[in-house]
Parts: sequence; structure tokens; C-alpha cells
Amino acid sequence: MGEITPRLLSAEEAARYVGLSRPAFQATIGKEIPPIKTGVRRLIWDRLALDRWIDARSGINHQEAPKEVNPLDALM
Repeated sequence: MGEITPRLLSAEEAARYVGLSRPAFQATIGKEIPPIKTGVRRLIWDRLALDRWIDARSGINHQEAPKEVNPLDALM
């Protein structure tokens, strides 16, 4: 069975996920994407939020796919 990729990542895991050192992650992306607080001192980042942050800066747009047009709608 395959390994499950966690959605919530520690600072170390998030840094590795985006290809930065932990200090570089915390100085840049870690400041722009608010972490989720679990417990007193544990901070975790949502992998999907990291993806959206990267996509926004790389020009990838997450618009909805165009809806199919029903030809009968044009007649109404």
C-alpha cells in the first residue's frame, strides 16, 4: 500500500515541501501563510494553502472549469 501524504505539515516538513530551508521558509512563506495552532507551541501549515501560495506567484490560476452550455438554453 502507498504512503499517505499528510495535509498538515510542521515547519520543517513545509520547508522541505516547498524546497526551502526552514529559516528561509519561516522568513518568507511562513510569515505570509498563517499556521494552524495545535496545542501550546505546535504550529502546522496546510499543504493546500502552500500550493495556492505557490500557484498565485507562479501564474497558475485556479479558476473554475468552464461550464458546458446547453444549446437549448440559448433558445430561451
